[in-house]
Formats: sequence, C-alpha cells, structure tokens
Amino acid sequence: MNTLLTFFILLFIALALIQLLLLIFLASKKMKKGKILQHEQLVYDEAMPRFIQYLYNDQDEYIPLPPDQYHVAEQLFSDSMAITTDEGLQHKIRESASYYLSSYYERVMKTGDWPARVNALYYIENFRMESMQPVLKKRLVEIKIHDEEKQQLIRTMASIGDLTVLDYLERDSDTTESVFLSAFTRFPEEVVPDAIEIVSHSGSPKAVISLLMYMGRSKRFDSMHFIEDKLFHELPEMRIQALKALFRMSYLSTSDLLVPFFKSEIWEERMFAAKITGALSLSQFEGELHGFMGDSVWWVRYSAAEAILLTFGESKLLELSHRHPDPYARDMAAQWLKMDREVPAHV
Repeated sequence: MNTLLTFFILLFIALALIQLLLLIFLASKKMKKGKILQHEQLVYDEAMPRFIQYLYNDQDEYIPLPPDQYHVAEQLFSDSMAITTDEGLQHKIRESASYYLSSYYERVMKTGDWPARVNALYYIENFRMESMQPVLKKRLVEIKIHDEEKQQLIRTMASIGDLTVLDYLERDSDTTESVFLSAFTRFPEEVVPDAIEIVSHSGSPKAVISLLMYMGRSKRFDSMHFIEDKLFHELPEMRIQALKALFRMSYLSTSDLLVPFFKSEIWEERMFAAKITGALSLSQFEGELHGFMGDSVWWVRYSAAEAILLTFGESKLLELSHRHPDPYARDMAAQWLKMDREVPAHV
C-alpha cells in the first residue's frame, strides 16, 4: 500500500514539475515575443517620420531601415499606402517596398512555410511588386494543389499586370469563372485593354463570360460593342451575362436589341429584358410587360411589375391589379403596391 502511495506521490510531483516547466517555457516565449514586438515598435516609430519626409522630398535614396527588419517594413509601407491616395506617393512607396523586401520575399517563396508564403503574397499584391514576377511565375507552375496559395498567386500576378496568367487559367481545368473574374478586377488599368483584346480573340467561353461580368460590374462603357455583340451568341449563358452587364450599366445603344428576348424560351432572358426595360423606362414595351405579368416564372412576373412601376407609375400597377386577365399578374401587381419602397416620381 505504501509503495502504491509513493508511486502516486512521485507521479503527482513529476506532473507538477512538467506543468511548471511548461509554464516557464510559455512565459519565456511570451516575454521574448514581447521584447521583439517592443523593439519592432521602436524601429517603426523612428522610421515612420523619416519615411514620410522621404515621400514628400525629392530624395534619391530609399528610406534607411535596419537590416532584416522585414515585419517593420511591411507595416511601414502598408500603413503609408493606406493613408494616401496620391498616385505619385504610392509609386514611391511601391519602389521602396520592392527595394527593401524583394530579396526577403524571394527567400520566403522558395523556402518559407505555407502561411509565410500566403502572407507574403498578400503584401506583394498590395505593393504591386513587379520585381517578383519571375519568382511568382515559377511558383505558379510548381504548385499542384488548388488552394488559397494558388488563388492568391493568381490574384497577385494579375495585380502586377502579368497577362500570362490568362494563358495559365485557360490551360488549368480547375479554373472557375470566379477565378477569371478575380484576375480581371485586379489588372492595372493600363493592361485592361490588352486583357480584353486577348480574351475577345482567343478566350474560352468561360473566360468571355467572366469578362462580361467584369465589364458590367466596372461599367466599362468603352466595351459596349463587345457586350452587345454577345447578345447574339449561340450560348445562352453568354447572352444572359451580356444582358446582365447591360442592366448593371443601364445602357443600350438601341432598344431593338431587346425585342427577341421578350419571346425567349429561357426565363432568365425574359427577366433581364424586363429589368432593362424598367431601368431605361422603355415605354414602347408596355404590351410585352403586361404579358410578362402573367408569365409562368415568378421572377419574370416580379421584374415585369417592377419595370411597370418604374416606367408608368403606381397608377398602372393599380389598374393591372384589378383588370389583368391573369390571376397571377393581378396578385403580383397587388404585392408590389403593398411593398415598402421608394418609388421614383413618374414623369
């Protein structure tokens, strides 16, 4: 009995010692990390005023930072980017980031662990570090898993204007429309026309559909001919995205382009025909909208009622809620009249 009691006492003491050593280790690690952070904060506080002075003066030299203070540099450049919208100043910040961080990020992309690589990619994108282009292209070819690192690689390459990423996306069977879209939205404005040229001449349907999404969201009125041309495409997905882009942009070169879609067998096309009619107040399509009020698809009826309200006002909806021959149409008109909304003044 004494032997068993002695065993448990020794076991308790051993566990207590292990726990104490673990606490000492964690406390020591926390203190060490705290000292590092405190030191980095001191370096940051000293460097920021000099960096601001550098940005506003015509100096050729880059901001003097102590060697290997990469986390401080990241924070310094990132904070500076966030507080200015001046393109000239932002260009100087990017130059400084490229000068100070390129070698470090190159090592990280080659030998760093997954979190370090992904974190570096976010900064490379933020600073648009064109000097990293060869390293990024090499890494994109090497990586096999379609994970966050690969997604961020694509976004980062697009942000520095590397159009070869389009060719890579075309060859990658895992590429989705959202991945294409993320690239289009990050291309610098100066390379967007070239990206449009590439996709319009040799892009896959997936790439073209994504381009239409981008054009609609960014309201690229200089691409109206391209968008309207896709209204006649054989693929319904292409036509629908073209209609959606035109609706987002609230523009149509001629209302005649909508005529075929009022008779479409595809409900999404009928819905967007109604939406565009409402957005542009195309009163000549009043009869078509009345017909859509009795459509078999709820979304078409909903969009038609909204278009009638926008184009002809509440009085027309009230009339239809009583006199339309279709009970679904009367119900939809009544629903819109009861909705909590702001109705634009009818002209």
